[in-house]
Amino acid sequence: MRTISIRLDDSTDAVFRAFCERHGLSQTNAIKAAIAQLAEQRKPSPAELAAQLGLIGAFRSGDGNRAADHSRQIKQRLRAKQQRDSL
Repeated sequence: MRTISIRLDDSTDAVFRAFCERHGLSQTNAIKAAIAQLAEQRKPSPAELAAQLGLIGAFRSGDGNRAADHSRQIKQRLRAKQQRDSL
């Protein structure tokens, strides 16, 4: 078995302790459950991600430059999505 250490700011620590108390979990079991839940989350396929970002069907957009600089557009949309998700 492996032991790890983490540093939590006061606010995160308070939320974590309250969560554990409210759900009757030890801190270890709460972290194990969170890791298991993260591991089970399904990532979208490349096709699903392209559809979510509005990249599928782009040839009908009227923007004739989409194919020429698609890498830049994909990176730009992924950055924008990551920024929205981090809020």
